[in-house]
Amino acid sequence: MDWSTVLSRSPDAASRSYDGQATIVLPSRAEVKVLNEVGSLVWESIDGRRTLGEILDAVLAGFDVPRAQAEADVMEFVGALKAQGMVS
Repeated sequence: MDWSTVLSRSPDAASRSYDGQATIVLPSRAEVKVLNEVGSLVWESIDGRRTLGEILDAVLAGFDVPRAQAEADVMEFVGALKAQGMVS
């Protein structure tokens, strides 16, 4: 993956956002994931249209974090979502 990658959420992952936090349910694995504010922003931004670079820009605009740290965190988080089958 690179910053031009566009991801989509898995149809197997149901989600709801409440008060800035996303909750993701994976019925096929009987798992529930509750994301923090940054993870929730990333999750909500994965829409099959935005690039990872655009999502990174949203994180940088919304949170006071150094760019290098945001880059590492977004890639690590998206990699984990992909490994768990939540995005493709």
